[in-house]
Amino acid sequence: MPLPDNRVAQAWLARSLQLTRKGLTALEAGRAAALRIFGDAPGAYSAGVNRLAERSGAWREREELGRVYLKRMGHAYGLDGTGDAAHLAFETALAGVARSYHGRASNLYGLLDNNDAFDYLGGLSVGVETLTGRRPEGLILQHADPAHPAVEPLATALLSELRGRYLNPEWLKPLMKHGYAGARTMGQEFLENLWGWQVTRPDLIKQWAWDEVKETWFDDKQKLGLPRFLSQGHNAHVKAQMLAIFMVAAEKGFWQADAPTLRQMGGELARLVAKNGLPGSGHTAPNHPMWAWLAPRIDQADADALGVALARARGELPAPAAATLPTSAPALRATANTTPSAASTGQKPPPTAEAPPPAPAAPPPHYFELHARPPTRAPDLPASLLAGAPLLFLLGLAWSRRNPVPKKG
Repeated sequence: MPLPDNRVAQAWLARSLQLTRKGLTALEAGRAAALRIFGDAPGAYSAGVNRLAERSGAWREREELGRVYLKRMGHAYGLDGTGDAAHLAFETALAGVARSYHGRASNLYGLLDNNDAFDYLGGLSVGVETLTGRRPEGLILQHADPAHPAVEPLATALLSELRGRYLNPEWLKPLMKHGYAGARTMGQEFLENLWGWQVTRPDLIKQWAWDEVKETWFDDKQKLGLPRFLSQGHNAHVKAQMLAIFMVAAEKGFWQADAPTLRQMGGELARLVAKNGLPGSGHTAPNHPMWAWLAPRIDQADADALGVALARARGELPAPAAATLPTSAPALRATANTTPSAASTGQKPPPTAEAPPPAPAAPPPHYFELHARPPTRAPDLPASLLAGAPLLFLLGLAWSRRNPVPKKG
């Protein structure tokens, strides 16, 4: 096939020339340009973008997410490649990517159900953007029904799922029957994944998405009782996590909220943390810069309570001591008005105070504890036995000479 008609050969030749300009020999460049499959190092898993996105206090710029994707996914497979690092070949190949695809062969999981979708597809996008300054077009290959395959824009698939599930009262109401499991599924995990798409594809997640989630979940626009549901029992940890993600989105500039909204939502977050402690996530680490950003935007009382909770979480303050019960005064009060005096009865006066209770016994040692053994002492032997020891030795020696051991042989 002539070169003008062979697009694969054209791409290989173009990459080879780029790699030679970057210092590779013609042979090295030709082999590197032929690599097509890249992924994690052997034994590793995930592009790393999801974990870093969820630890929002560990980065400031989105480019840091792109660098993680390029670093982790730049290992080549195929030909004789078995996962060796090939970052130059990987970045050269990515620089020419204009479209990215994600295939969905099942409806079991959606794009907002777990963090794999934004980890790989979103990570690929932010990786290309980091290299080239442009975002590739995102497309979803819908082939769960082989008889009706379709190609759908990423924005359409993602935002349809947002409104069809997480803003849909017919989907939310049944989950409210499952207590904490329902709250965690429909709130914490979903919003974490929405955040992942926000930081990898900010061109798709707009202001309206955060506003509509707030209206549904915190303003109860659908009249489902979600604010009350999220305040019950352990659900409060889910609510604190969701509020924290909103505050992080505002702190990093992805969500624009006015001062009264920040005071209301941030104040509720501060009170939940002061009451229940940190919910435990990368968005609520005690040294997260979001807390310092939030403190001047909420009421002083809420900021003070939040500061104490964060200081305790950092180990800077001791945990609150358990309250001690006051001693019962009537139990120690003298009974002169109700007990006859010792002088009138001629009896020995009763004690004026109760004897102290016996000291509690030491708890038994646990199986994993090591204790030094007390030094052992040889048993005391009678003096007569010690004096007769030499005689017993001589008798034993004489007996062995009378009965020698027979020799083998």
